[in-house]
Amino acid sequence: MSEQAFLPFALPDIGEDEINEVVDSLRSGWVTTGPKAKRFEADFAALLGGGVEAIAVNSATA
Repeated sequence: MSEQAFLPFALPDIGEDEINEVVDSLRSGWVTTGPKAKRFEADFAALLGGGVEAIAVNSATA
């Protein structure tokens, strides 16, 4: 299959901000749980509203 014939399902939209966040996370020593995951959970729960609790997991089946 030639590269021209390839039709991607979804192209990633990764910019410098996303790359910088990944680098910052790796340098922080927290690659699983930690302050960024806790902040994400709090922000996501606030977005949902209604006093819900959010827990970040590594996949949709976790």
